[in-house]
Amino acid sequence: MKAHTPSRNTALLCLIIFVLGLIGLFVPLAQIQYIGPYLKFINQFAVYLLIGGYGLLLAAVYIL
Repeated sequence: MKAHTPSRNTALLCLIIFVLGLIGLFVPLAQIQYIGPYLKFINQFAVYLLIGGYGLLLAAVYIL
């Protein structure tokens, strides 16, 4: 199996998911005024976003 480069849109989507997970892991977003209640799900699912973003990127490189 040969690795190949994913499309720009796929790589950008994986990067956005991964960065959201990274931010959610270290920054308490629920304490932001006005929009905190809407962003607190990022803190709750930060680890899953990290795993999903990295996993999707690996899948795009090696499988797709």
